[in-house]
Amino acid sequence: MKKVTLVLAMLVGSTVAVAGGVAEKKARDAVDAAVAKAASDIKSCGKKFTVTFDWKAYDAIDWKGIGRDKLDYMENERMSLADLGVGLDKLCADKDYKAAFVKISNIVYRSTNDDKITVKATVSGSTLTIANYSFGSTRHTDDYETAAKAAL
Repeated sequence: MKKVTLVLAMLVGSTVAVAGGVAEKKARDAVDAAVAKAASDIKSCGKKFTVTFDWKAYDAIDWKGIGRDKLDYMENERMSLADLGVGLDKLCADKDYKAAFVKISNIVYRSTNDDKITVKATVSGSTLTIANYSFGSTRHTDDYETAAKAAL
């Protein structure tokens, strides 16, 4: 009887792990789709950008240490990404900022648990990195526009 119970417990554990893996893949795919949408929303700059979600930074957050569930927050990231492209596109409508975007070819969205920021942008070479404190409110167009203005 013990053997059967042990095998059954192993099978149930495996099923839960597989279901969790499927849910995480689905959530990651939804975030990646939001990133692709953000890239397509940037039209006023007159060029295309490579926009990426920094999964390494997201995965590196000490989720257990901060008492939050990594999978649950992927939906928050997806929602915050909805206005990223619109905010940067709005900034490119200003000719001075459009000129500043000429040197940018990559945009990286990076999640952080740094509660000292809301949204902060930095430029390094041809990369504009947008760091977002992931545990605040959902970010909107003006948040990204303001952060990018400060960096450019």
